[in-house]
Amino acid sequence: MYTKEYYWFSQYMIITSTLVLTIIWSILPSSLTETASQTFLNTILEIFPQRRWIITLEGIMLMGMLCIYTGLLMYNEDCLTPPLDSLATVTDAGGQLVIEDDMNEFVKKWAFKETSGIYDLPLMDACQLLYLYDNEYART
Repeated sequence: MYTKEYYWFSQYMIITSTLVLTIIWSILPSSLTETASQTFLNTILEIFPQRRWIITLEGIMLMGMLCIYTGLLMYNEDCLTPPLDSLATVTDAGGQLVIEDDMNEFVKKWAFKETSGIYDLPLMDACQLLYLYDNEYART
């Protein structure tokens, strides 16, 4: 019944303890390993790989994470972002743009339905009203 909880907890503990031991091993002074006599400490220290390999692997993993984060950022910006002239920058996928010349047709087809269409000023007209004349009034 609780096997998954024990599994994830043990996995968390193993990974965390491995990370802590790796960090401690990589920052231990080298004089500690040289002066350790044939004791229990020396036996444990011989199990671990050489310090330069630990530091090299940590550096490779750090650079890999940096490349992955940078690649995901570029993929998000270049591939997943719609272009500025797309209608998706103004509405969502559920919106339906209504182009009706007759107001009566608009009222019959769209006005009183649950998913009414988007009927508004064109985007360029809205931008002109909001931003073009704002600078002229700010100067005076």
